[in-house]
Formats: sequence, C-alpha cells, structure tokens
Amino acid sequence: MTHETDTATAAARPAGTPPPFQPRGFLNSPGVKFVLIGILTVMLMVPCLFVWALVEERAERARDVARDIAGSWGGTQQINGPYLVVPFSETLAIGSGDKAKSEVHWRTAVLFPETLSVSGDVQVEERRKSIYSLPVYASALDLSGRFAAPPETMFEPEKGGTIDIAADRAVLVVGIGDVRALKSEVALTMDGGTAVPFEPGTGPLLNGGGASGINVAVPALKWRKGFSFQIPLTLNGSTAVFVAPAGQSTSVALSSNWPHPGFTGAFLPDRRTITETGFEADWSIPYLARGIPKTLVTDRLPLQDKQLGVRFVEPVNFYQTISRSLKYAVGFISLTFLAVFVLEMRSGWSFHWIQYGLVGVALITFYVMLLALAEHVGYGLAYLVAAGAATALNAVYVGSSLKSRSAGAVMTVVLAAIFGVLFALMNEQDYALLIGSVIAFLALAVTMFVTQKIDWSGRGVEGRAPAANAA
Repeated sequence: MTHETDTATAAARPAGTPPPFQPRGFLNSPGVKFVLIGILTVMLMVPCLFVWALVEERAERARDVARDIAGSWGGTQQINGPYLVVPFSETLAIGSGDKAKSEVHWRTAVLFPETLSVSGDVQVEERRKSIYSLPVYASALDLSGRFAAPPETMFEPEKGGTIDIAADRAVLVVGIGDVRALKSEVALTMDGGTAVPFEPGTGPLLNGGGASGINVAVPALKWRKGFSFQIPLTLNGSTAVFVAPAGQSTSVALSSNWPHPGFTGAFLPDRRTITETGFEADWSIPYLARGIPKTLVTDRLPLQDKQLGVRFVEPVNFYQTISRSLKYAVGFISLTFLAVFVLEMRSGWSFHWIQYGLVGVALITFYVMLLALAEHVGYGLAYLVAAGAATALNAVYVGSSLKSRSAGAVMTVVLAAIFGVLFALMNEQDYALLIGSVIAFLALAVTMFVTQKIDWSGRGVEGRAPAANAA
C-alpha cells in the first residue's frame, strides 16, 4: 500500500521538482561525501601522472626529430676565435758528464686578437618533418679585427730551460660548432692582401667540448709584427648561434628575421630591438670583463664556457606548457568538484561519487585532447577546442543529472572561468605563483561562505529539508 502511495505521489509531482527530503545515509551525508570527493581527487592524480608521462614521451619524440633535422641541416653553431696559435718547445738539460741528456717539452701559446668585430645576418625558417618542426637558419657572418705583435712574455720557460719557437708552424684557428654546415669555402685575408684558404681541424689545439674547427697557416713575418684580418663565414645551423668574445676588446652585432629571440650566454646584449619582423642586437665586451689575459699557454680552445648568443625560441613550446599545466591539475579538479558539490547541496537530487569520477576523467581527457590537437593545429586553437569540448560535456552532464538547466549554466560559467585562468597562468610565468595563490584564497573564501548553512551530518530535521535544500 505504501509503495502504491509513493508511486502516485511521484507521478503527481511536476517534472523537475526535487523529491521530498529523506534523511541521508551515512555515506550520502554531505560531510562524508565531501571527504570521499577529496579522496577521489587524490586518486585522479594517478591518471594525471600517466598523461604527464605521455607528454614527456611526445616531447622526447619531438627532440629526436629535431636532432635528426639538425644532423642534416646543421646543429647549434659556436663561433670561437680566431686565435693565433704558435707551438714552442722548452729544452731541459738533465744530469751531467757522461749521463747528461736533454728533454724537450712542447707547449702551445695562444694569442688573442687585440680587437675583434663580429657582424652578421641570420635568416631563420622552420623546417618540418612529419608533424614536428625546428627553427633552422642560414647565416652570413664576418669576423674582422687585428692581432698585435706578441708580447715578449708569450714564450717563457716553465722550468728554466731553453725556448725554441716553431715560428713556421704558427696557425690561425677558428672553432666552429658544426663544421659540416659550412656552405662555402672559408679564406683568411691579412692586411687586405690575397685570401688564403683554411684547412679543416683546429691544428695543435684539442677540440674541447666536442667542437670542430678550421685553421690556416700564418707566416712568421706577419704574426711577429701583427696584422689585420677578415674572415667571412657562410654557414647553416639550428636552434641557436653563439659567439666567443675572443678579442681583448670584442663587439658583436647580429640581426635576424626571427621575432622571438632568447638572449643567453655569459653576456647579454647592450642594445636590442625586437619587432614583429625580427630583431637586432649589439654586444660590447671589454678586456677586463672577459677576465682572461692576452695570451695563454694551453692545448685547448679557450672560452668554450664564456660565449654569448641567441636562441631562436619557438613562440609556444606546448609540451613544456602542458607539462606545467598538469601541476595545477589537483586545484583544477578540486574547483570543479567544489562547484558540483555546492550545486548538488542546493538541489534535491543526488550526484553519486562515481559521477564525480566521470567528471574528473573528462577533465583529464582535456589534457590528452590538448596534446593531440596542439601537435597539428597549434597550442592556442587546440586549447580553445579542448577546453570548449570539456566545458560543454561536463556542463550538460551535471545539468541533466541534477535536473536543472541553471546548474548546467553555472557549470558552464565556472569551467569557462577555470580554463581561462589556467590559460592565463600558462602564459604568465613570472606571476603564475602569485595568481595561483590569490585564486586559491578566493576559492577557499567562497567555499566557506557558500557551504556555511549545509547540514554536514545530513540528518536534517524530521518533516523538513535541511537549510541548504530549503534555500
């Protein structure tokens, strides 16, 4: 009889009207459900880790393709030099009488240019392979300056022996990051005379740090008195170009058509101009700022770790951006669950914790969609499509489950705001922590006041609904 009465009552209730309040069980009480939602949020971090691993896997694949393109076109270029390299020996007399003998120790003296000027134009384009791309460039550089006559202290005995200078074996050495990418022959012009072609290799210097290079012989009559030089370089490269401040006084002037430069290295430019069509930058490094004497006795290319340069940064590295956004996933999911929870408490319909899980999975699927679409259409459009799809799906699902169009509209606004804030956080690295902390505080404040009248025990008062439902 009671069942027939309940059936008749339900049939008489207008569509969309919440059912009359019934005391909740323990697991369905607001307090317990709130705790279960928190546990569910933590559990959803496990699939987030899998998505993060997927992002890293795709990023590594992109790096592999970039290395493949660079291997064919040219890698990061490092212009280090020129240096005047002169081998010399020190002969030591050991023992006396019949047992007397001599030992010869060879060393290498390196003289830095008195002045060095590097100027060039770097034309950048994107080369694609499959769905991946890499900024590559063709550069025309000009190295000019002057070597002063070497100081008398350039060849000094280390152990009190006799010095013998191999004057006819002096060479001019220029280190180049990827010598395979040279697009024309390279020649040295001394004092405006006849150009002398370079030979491969760094001569008596070792290729420190894996650098390759070129060298050319310099007559003793030239280097002993000092000479001016000019070296034109035409070479390809990718990702970045670096220049070592090899001169006692060095000036560098670079221009490019790439509008997203990332200046890096041991020295930043004194002047830079960045427009939508490219950039221009100038460096000036005086002798004292370089921190290295005019001459060195070494068998390696100097200044490998004190270079200046520019990276050709892609406008959006979406792999890195998506990876960063996953760090905000717990707050992202928590805010969404909080909105659903408040809407549930203010309606007469129950939203099962499994339904909360489905909403969370839809939010995680957003990241997968964003990754997949960004590889094809770019980050901005991919974010708009993925966020729109996730917002529409969850808003319709929550609204239909709670039998309330207003609940669906509220979820649309809430999710649109969350996705908008997440997009802003990903594009504002400097203030991301500040923005995130302010949003977390505001979300906590709203939660405290919106849930203030909720009967967390769920028992209510017999014969009427809790205050939250009455509201």
